[in-house]
Amino acid sequence: MALESDWRRACRRARSLTIVIATGSMAAITIAEPLHAQQRMTTRSEQSRKVPKTRAALYSALGAATGGALAMGYYFMSERGDRAGGCRPFNCAMPFLVVSGAISGLFIAKEVDAQRRVDAPRTGESFTFAFADAATLAPPIAIDVGDSLVAVVSDSGAQLFSVAPAPKALRRRAAGLSSLRQVVILPSSQTMVLGTGTALWETALVTGPATRIGDGPIDALSASKDGVMSAVGPRIRLRRGSGTTQRVDSLQLEGPVSALAYDETSRDWWISLDTAVVQIVADNAGLHVGKSFAVPSTARSIATNGQWIAAALGDAGVIAWRREAIGGAAPTAIRVAQEPRFAYDLTFFNDDLFVAGGVDGLFRLSLSPVSRVVGSSRQFPFATTVKSYGGFVWVGDISRRTISRVTP
Repeated sequence: MALESDWRRACRRARSLTIVIATGSMAAITIAEPLHAQQRMTTRSEQSRKVPKTRAALYSALGAATGGALAMGYYFMSERGDRAGGCRPFNCAMPFLVVSGAISGLFIAKEVDAQRRVDAPRTGESFTFAFADAATLAPPIAIDVGDSLVAVVSDSGAQLFSVAPAPKALRRRAAGLSSLRQVVILPSSQTMVLGTGTALWETALVTGPATRIGDGPIDALSASKDGVMSAVGPRIRLRRGSGTTQRVDSLQLEGPVSALAYDETSRDWWISLDTAVVQIVADNAGLHVGKSFAVPSTARSIATNGQWIAAALGDAGVIAWRREAIGGAAPTAIRVAQEPRFAYDLTFFNDDLFVAGGVDGLFRLSLSPVSRVVGSSRQFPFATTVKSYGGFVWVGDISRRTISRVTP
């Protein structure tokens, strides 16, 4: 009876020790691997195909070693009670635990590899950016940054946030408007312009009612220092100046406008039609059509810098034209189509492009000397809007209902 009681106590201790060691070992094995994944190259190469086999062998060895350690602990805890039986713990437990540990390590390695393949981009590095969040009332539809403020529109209205290391909500504006689509900030007049499904509105940044300044569902909106261009179907409208010096010009195009942007370098405008990106020149005589570039898909967003004009084409990727080649008859377009799978929005940061890739996260693209995906970040579960301002990149995430100030 004494031997049987000792044996039961030894078994209980062995089970407890087994659970503790197994849990700790599996947690260590599972956590250790992702620590090396904050910045890794994931291009398809012979070396990357060999990694899973090496990792499987390593995890199997760690599992076998863990099983051996469990067997030793089991042996020393239950030796006295086992002498009454015919199987010695070291001989019985060691083979079983070593084999089961190796098999467990193999399955853990396969699970870790599967998770890495899901999280890793198809090409480029995996980035971890420093960023600060601010919660929005609803998933952000559009954002604009200027005059030390971030303007955000969503289904719950318009919000203003501070441009600070820790951005915070300041106030709500135009709370009575619905079906908001776009927003631009006009620092010169301390106002912001809002595009909705029924009209174009302007309101002061601090206080006061919103004023209706245009009719029709606004499909695209952009602003320069002293002007605002909006699109309603195939018609674009440019308002320049204010008060007695205000001037409004309009132009009817061949098809509906899906995106537009002001080019600070040339002081022209770029708009997107169904199959083309078109230059719009604004002068004293009004609005005129300039250069036109064919695109394989309708652009969702257009961005420019001193060297490039680029457009986000949704599932067709990103397309760009070098500014110095625009004067030619048919400038060559540069395509980046391997990532992201869907380009929602884009902005230039220095010479690189940052692209909001939806569920694929935030991407950094380089256009020179060759077009390529530098890397991406999965820190933003569903990034759909992106703007650069003051040495930072601002990202709107509809999954987390936040705007994020990202330090590239």
